[in-house]
Amino acid sequence: MRIHNHVQGEAVKVYSADGETQVLGDVLARGGEGAVHPLVSRPEVLVKLYHPDVLAKRGAELPRKVEAMTARRTAFDDMPVCWPLISVYNAAGTWTGYAMYRAEGVPMMKLAHSMLYQKYFPGLDRRRLADYVLAFVETIARLHERDVFVGDYNLNNIMCSPTTGKVTLIDCDSFQMRHEGKVYPCPVGSMDMTPAELMGRDFKTVRRTVESERFSVAIVLFKALMLGRHPYDAIGGENPVDNIRAGNFPYGRETTGRPKGPWHNIWSHMPYRLKQFFIQTFTEGARDPAQRATLEEWVEALRLYRAEIDKGWHEVAIRPERPKSKAYRGTQSIEVAGESST
Repeated sequence: MRIHNHVQGEAVKVYSADGETQVLGDVLARGGEGAVHPLVSRPEVLVKLYHPDVLAKRGAELPRKVEAMTARRTAFDDMPVCWPLISVYNAAGTWTGYAMYRAEGVPMMKLAHSMLYQKYFPGLDRRRLADYVLAFVETIARLHERDVFVGDYNLNNIMCSPTTGKVTLIDCDSFQMRHEGKVYPCPVGSMDMTPAELMGRDFKTVRRTVESERFSVAIVLFKALMLGRHPYDAIGGENPVDNIRAGNFPYGRETTGRPKGPWHNIWSHMPYRLKQFFIQTFTEGARDPAQRATLEEWVEALRLYRAEIDKGWHEVAIRPERPKSKAYRGTQSIEVAGESST
């Protein structure tokens, strides 16, 4: 199916390859790559139109990648991802973007925020938070099974529904994927979400791996569980990017710069296994990709965390008022780096 873009008055009219006509609604979102519109007749379908300068810069590789993604669309029909459905074209027949289904929810960036979570997720507790992050990791694991890697991890591209608990990934056109033997890389990324071995390299030529994804996934999990705090954000130390390079994780053993206040309290209440995986991934794993916790390990640990919350073994408050004491939960306390955990 092909869609054409034509301005008629204030409306943007689009056409499919077989001549079907649709009108786009007002812009829902605008970013560095393009603008997103709903179809007036089907608001559950969105169209992303790339900015002209992006189309000029990316050349023929961008439409080729999206076309390859649309060819694989049926493999993702059962997944909570806004996968490209069809390509779109302007009135002259030039490729300008694609259509996708709309995602419900609020960006995880507002969930992982020390203030905004109260506005957008009223009544949020760590039961629901554990459900959100577990659903996220399970979706990433399913993508990996299909030889798809997110690459550019951004909490604004992870939509969390405050009502249903559903987690949906958007901006899928940047994902690294393989089709008919060709790898289409993820050409973008954020340095503070990227493992050290990929820093300083051209993302357009980088091949994301299971190991590189494990590092980025762990950062997302940490930020979600820690009110948005970056794992390598140390007090009185270097910036997160330099700390990633050095493997300086302030919550590890015998380290300095650990943030005080609510972040210290949250960390003290975190289950032992989750702490171990974070320490393993962000210290030894910062330099050695083989040391990073696997997605399967995260899923198992998060499922156990969720079950133990229901048993009353863990604090449910998003922002605990005080650090965890040895007396909390009575038994099965384990000392980790000078503090009590489970």
